[in-house]
Amino acid sequence: MRRSKTALAALLLSTSLAAGCTNGGSSSTQQSNPSNEASKAKKVALNWWVDSRDDIQATYEEIKKDFVKANSNVTINIVKTPDDKIGERISIAINTSELPDVQQGAIGWPLTYAKKNLLLPLNDIVDKQDFEESTLNSLSVDNKLYIFPNSITSPGLLVNRDIFKAKGALDLLPQNMSTWSYDKFLEAAKKVNDPAKGIYGFGVYAGDTGGDQGHHMFLWGFGAKTWSDDKTKAVLNSPEGVAGLEYLIKIIDEGITPPGVAGLKAGSVINEMFLQGKIGMTFGSLGNVSAFDKAFKEGSAPKFEYDLIPYPSKDGKTSNSILFGNGTWAWNTKNEDKMKWSKEFVKFINSKESMEKMAKVPSVLAARKSLSKMYQPDSIQGKTTKLFQYSSDIGLAIPGYAATRNAFFPELQAAITKKKTAKQALDDWVTKANEIITQNSK
Repeated sequence: MRRSKTALAALLLSTSLAAGCTNGGSSSTQQSNPSNEASKAKKVALNWWVDSRDDIQATYEEIKKDFVKANSNVTINIVKTPDDKIGERISIAINTSELPDVQQGAIGWPLTYAKKNLLLPLNDIVDKQDFEESTLNSLSVDNKLYIFPNSITSPGLLVNRDIFKAKGALDLLPQNMSTWSYDKFLEAAKKVNDPAKGIYGFGVYAGDTGGDQGHHMFLWGFGAKTWSDDKTKAVLNSPEGVAGLEYLIKIIDEGITPPGVAGLKAGSVINEMFLQGKIGMTFGSLGNVSAFDKAFKEGSAPKFEYDLIPYPSKDGKTSNSILFGNGTWAWNTKNEDKMKWSKEFVKFINSKESMEKMAKVPSVLAARKSLSKMYQPDSIQGKTTKLFQYSSDIGLAIPGYAATRNAFFPELQAAITKKKTAKQALDDWVTKANEIITQNSK
């Protein structure tokens, strides 16, 4: 379940970007010398804020070098910017007119700035046919794409195959990333559930916002939506949402989950209980497995075979997921020359050739469909690419999204502990979430 050696040995291809090009496709060849137009163009200096992952910094430098070589009028200053307190950094940059021109980082927070006219739309530079439509929709606001995805992952259910094998239940799991129903899911969870041995079929937690996306995905499987189609209000308290939460509580009440779900945190379930072989299935993604491999290598956890499968749905015909990961966007700095070249650089960063270079980095899973062949179909990476098609919008562009998350888990706890019915809990969260959206839309 590793990235294929063939992929890691892929030849580095070069690409070209002529100054002023604004078509939606990515070029597949690159001139060795700067174009005459670029050499005569007005000099422009761009600031490029990049995420702080150590394993990709050399690739960023290489991409910068390639772009500047093809566009001699442009200089690029790379600024390594950690994600912690990134919102505070951006707020200061906005208030002091010191926004970067281009930024590389986690896709989970910048969309809130789109409605404030602080991000540049990128529809005209993305070759849409090479990305899952659901991926692009998740990074769009009012049908305008604002983040160019390059390194992404989609979560599903992490599975301890050794537990299922020991119970003779491997055949109950979906094969080859096929979809499955909640009835099949519950049958599989019950089959491996063994509280006497401290083993539980499904790992659930409600102690904090960590991994709260999994709760939404669970309810989506019943046909619920968290947000209205126009992304203006919360609607999770629909009959479908209530049915999904009632089903989740039923599973908890039947003892198929660890005790004390209301107080359990994501880290405790995923990085402790699942890692120690006490959980059959739980929410997780490719992003978790490096920690598993490290623990196995160090001997701090018993080694087992893990897998990734889709979330179930009521009819078993589809699945649900979201997007995690990194992308590129351009800020509206009000400087027309800089913004023009910022978009050209964003396009270059995310060309197939540049993304193929990024795909050599262990922490990257390329978003382009044409690069999925770089991953073995039965690897975690290959299986993750199969989940992209099921990705829905978790609410990244919702005004006050972070605050709506903080308001969610207390209501979930109230429903689990029977202080509220499932409907009361979802009604109360929707009310609070919509108040938050109104306050943050002013």
